[in-house]
Amino acid sequence: MKSMAFPAEMGHKGPTLETLHMVEAVLRRSDMPLSLNRIKGLLPRKVMHRTLRDAIEHYKRLGCVTEGSKGVLWTMNTEPGFWKAVESWEAR
Repeated sequence: MKSMAFPAEMGHKGPTLETLHMVEAVLRRSDMPLSLNRIKGLLPRKVMHRTLRDAIEHYKRLGCVTEGSKGVLWTMNTEPGFWKAVESWEAR
């Protein structure tokens, strides 16, 4: 399996682990894409827009979420068969 790239230097404080857990919980519960404003409304405490954006970018880099015109959707597949197939994909 190929190694994952290191995150880019942010130059500011990133989201806390607690914030990452809150965002993940909200995204995992939803079966449809959520806008950033909707995610903010569903979080148990207020989070600044920049912090939320950093959390989403963190999960995008890890391949856990997909972001499109309709919003953000948790897409991480935990099925073992899927990951065996991914390992066989040719790198571009």
